[in-house]
Amino acid sequence: MTISRKSSALLLGVAAVFCPCASGRAASPAGAGFFDCAGELESRVWTLWDSHGVLLADDLLSERLRRQGDTYALYDFEIYFHNLLSMARRCGRLQRQREIAALTAQAYAQRSAIGPLASSSGWVCRGGRVCNRRNGLVDTEVMLPSVQFIAFAMNAASDLSQPGASVADMAFIAQTTRIALEHLRRWDDERSRLLLEQRIAARAADVKDGSSRLFLSDKDVWQIAIHAEVAGVLSRYPMLLGKRLDGDDMAALRSRMVLLLRLFKRRTFSTGVEPADSGSEETGAELDRGFWRLFPDNRYAGYEGAAAPVLCLPAQGATNARGRLEVRMPPPEPVREVGWDISHARRLVALFDALQRNEASVASFHGLPAGLLPSAKVFRAFARQLRARVWNQDAVHPLFSNYFGGTNGWYRVAYDNGANGCTEGIRPFGLSGAFATGGYPVWGRWEPVLNDLARRIYTLSDSHEASDANFMAQAYPLLTNRASDEVRARSELMFWPALVAAKP
Repeated sequence: MTISRKSSALLLGVAAVFCPCASGRAASPAGAGFFDCAGELESRVWTLWDSHGVLLADDLLSERLRRQGDTYALYDFEIYFHNLLSMARRCGRLQRQREIAALTAQAYAQRSAIGPLASSSGWVCRGGRVCNRRNGLVDTEVMLPSVQFIAFAMNAASDLSQPGASVADMAFIAQTTRIALEHLRRWDDERSRLLLEQRIAARAADVKDGSSRLFLSDKDVWQIAIHAEVAGVLSRYPMLLGKRLDGDDMAALRSRMVLLLRLFKRRTFSTGVEPADSGSEETGAELDRGFWRLFPDNRYAGYEGAAAPVLCLPAQGATNARGRLEVRMPPPEPVREVGWDISHARRLVALFDALQRNEASVASFHGLPAGLLPSAKVFRAFARQLRARVWNQDAVHPLFSNYFGGTNGWYRVAYDNGANGCTEGIRPFGLSGAFATGGYPVWGRWEPVLNDLARRIYTLSDSHEASDANFMAQAYPLLTNRASDEVRARSELMFWPALVAAKP
């Protein structure tokens, strides 16, 4: 099936395209309130959590983290459950929030000493699918899984930091905040500070090779989110600081946040986008425009053909179990303005949520200068970019370009992280599933059509129409019956919560 970009006039008709013939587990909404808190979909989410989510969490924490020493279980924990945690807060499900917090706390016992003096602790990767000798990650603290998980844990702690918090709630809040502060201090060394300053001063033209050294990274985004959640908790419970931070520690914590926010502001680029319903030019936003043009993951960003530019061929001989690549076409000229892909950019959903909920606390706790903290205007600009530049403008069969700037070439062709073996890459529109499972539908508060598109995908996911089924099999295969029951349940556990909204 070939999907073309439609006129933006379709924006006004999205809500009218729900298929009345859909039925089953993802049936078309039966009436008003289906997507509201306490509605039918929220009930289905918690049924899915009880039947699959709790077992998945146990597998991540008991089997992968504890038994295998695979810290990427922490990474996956956040991916699978962050949208669920946000829905629990929106809908006021305190007991569910406590369930998620209790599971989160199970990971704390798996920390071990970090550094030669053993003065702090963290999660050290001992095995699993990613950490091995070849990529040098085994027996190290891999920062990304840790920082991503701590951002999730601090969100859970912040959610419980409300009047009437129980003794158990306060114990979780205190322990999580202590762990977060310990990690933030350890990651804030002289070398990382110097690199932050260099990145703040850098321009896209300073990137001369495929290194990611000058990028705004997802680790930076997660640190900002952690700082925001910590500020919110400590503003409510300043006694949690105790003697853990002296004056110098507080100054370092605050100056680090300032540096991170300066970097984020420098790497937020404004774009002109097509207006949704007016004749005036509007502003979108994207990250790191031009900085990623030479990055190996993006070397085929300028190629939008259907045929894979490389082929994975069977391994030859017992010693070559990883397989081999046959290059069918060389990389095209780099896309000069390419930045983040839409899968990595899902971190912005959690970041903007953390900043919005803790806005006043962040500004006061860190003593931020005016204009440094991203505002609702910035949040809306990113949502507008997603609507105008990333969406294919097709309200019937919505798809999303691979890159947040709107570029839609191949992504991660011949990707090799030292563990995954041969991969041909992700074709144009191949990251569309990140829109559904990445939490983006909640940006419907700023761009309502995004929520409508997500509801359309929900309806399509169990349609009996052949054209719909074929479309979903190509664009959103993990949300269809072609996926195993377990894989589909995990995808729905990420997707459905983002559709559930608190009543106005």
